[in-house]
Amino acid sequence: MNQKKKRFVGIRIKLSACFISLLFIVMVFIDVAVYQIYKSDIEQTEMDSMQDASEILSENIKNLLNNIEEKLMNEVKRSRLFEHITDGTELSAQNMERKLRGFGILMHFRGVECKNILVLDSNEETFFCDYNGNGMTFEQYRKKSVYQQIIQENISMFPARGCTIWRSYPDESDEMYIIKSYIDPFSLEYCGIVCLTIDREYFNVLLGEHNFDIAILDETNNPLFCSTGKMMYYEFENSEEYLCSDTSIRRSRGNWKMISYVSREVVFRDLFRLLRMLVLTEILLGIVIMFAVHKITEGFLWNVTALTDNFKRIQKQEQVEKIEPHSQDETTYLCERFESMYRQLQENAEQMVQTNTLLDKAEYNALLAQMNPHFLYNALESVSAMARIKGQGDIVGAIHMLSHLLRGALSGGEQEIMLSGELEYISCYLEMQKLITGGRIMWDIDVDEALLACRVPRLILQPIVENSILHGVDEMLNDAVIIITANERDNKLVLTVSDNGKGADQKILDALLAEEIAENTKDRRAHIGIQSVLKRIRILYGEEYGMTMESEPEKGTTVRIYLPYDKNKDISC
Repeated sequence: MNQKKKRFVGIRIKLSACFISLLFIVMVFIDVAVYQIYKSDIEQTEMDSMQDASEILSENIKNLLNNIEEKLMNEVKRSRLFEHITDGTELSAQNMERKLRGFGILMHFRGVECKNILVLDSNEETFFCDYNGNGMTFEQYRKKSVYQQIIQENISMFPARGCTIWRSYPDESDEMYIIKSYIDPFSLEYCGIVCLTIDREYFNVLLGEHNFDIAILDETNNPLFCSTGKMMYYEFENSEEYLCSDTSIRRSRGNWKMISYVSREVVFRDLFRLLRMLVLTEILLGIVIMFAVHKITEGFLWNVTALTDNFKRIQKQEQVEKIEPHSQDETTYLCERFESMYRQLQENAEQMVQTNTLLDKAEYNALLAQMNPHFLYNALESVSAMARIKGQGDIVGAIHMLSHLLRGALSGGEQEIMLSGELEYISCYLEMQKLITGGRIMWDIDVDEALLACRVPRLILQPIVENSILHGVDEMLNDAVIIITANERDNKLVLTVSDNGKGADQKILDALLAEEIAENTKDRRAHIGIQSVLKRIRILYGEEYGMTMESEPEKGTTVRIYLPYDKNKDISC
């Protein structure tokens, strides 16, 4: 299994990543430390300031409420709104309307702006006045929550007779109500209820300016007022988004609760501004540091970059460039050693080429030399036997053919000869084999004259023909035929040797060509001849040339040799 190639990461990238990471960690540490320190300090300072201001504001609210309630008491008495109760005088609706408007004017001059005025006397007579002219009718007013409570609870809604209560309702968050239970100061007789509708914004103006928002709960802990208009006070009272402080507003008939609150976003606004400036400064500092790192690393990394480029050129089989070191450090030593090692590698490579050439020639000559001794030995024995049996007439012809074969097999010179010379040699060889076998072997050579000038390796056909005789037709008593042909196919010269012998197992032939058959087998001599031919072809022409063997038992064997087709080629030893 091939290992996955690791991704290359440059030194400059690693250094930059280290500096950026270190700078980022320092920045985060500084920012978090600044935030935590200043956050706690600002939060505590704001809480102390808001608590002190809340206590002062609660006292002011108490005084303001007492002042308004006192004015309300005086103006009710002055306007004689309940004169018909105390004196028993008859009162018309028109007269009561006039008194209510006069009462509204008096409260206006007292600094209290009324929107509507409702009077419910002890006789359960109801009088209503739309003082500010907004078009509110009594029928519309009767639908309000304040009216329903006054009618249903009446005097029981007050904690004590003659007191004043303030109310606000969620469905009427823009309005507040001042409800007064009026007792005649002389007879101490309960006269009725006066309800003033005032605008919430007016009450906010009365409270004045402050640096935080407030919410007020009445003595029943119900929402009464909120400076932001929210009536669900728990939204900020229990929220992490606000800083809150509770203060009590002392009242004679039950204390109110004032909640002072401010958004943390507002409190920490200056802190966030400081952090933004700090981060901006850190970013600018980071840019300066990165530029400095780039300039610092540019010198000593130049040598490393030059080495890397040269290694890439070597990988692409390109000429390397001479390195002129830009810094005197360890990388300079690496550059010098690279130059020395590269020169040594070039010398070694040239020497290896020369050595391999000599080895190839030696291997070729050794292969060539080992082909024919066994045949010559057998031939001489056959000639000797003929001399004893037949007499000297045929011996002269046999010796003549043997001399020709010896001259072709043992002579040095060229590694390649013309195809015509190779065919002449193999014809002589077959004549000799015919003589040895007593004429049992027939052969036919069919080659186009245009191919006779092609160059082929010397003695390339003899091992193939010999293999056909020994393992193909040797045991045949008659009709043994060997056919030799040559043709051109796909710009290759194809030499074919076929026989009609007993054939062989195709798997054995394939193993033989693949050099998978051991040398100690019984047919070692034949194997060496076939494999020697294949090695010679590969040494001379390369891996794209070679030979194939096709055979079936009892159907003969066909061997094809593939050589370069170039009749003008001339290769010398």
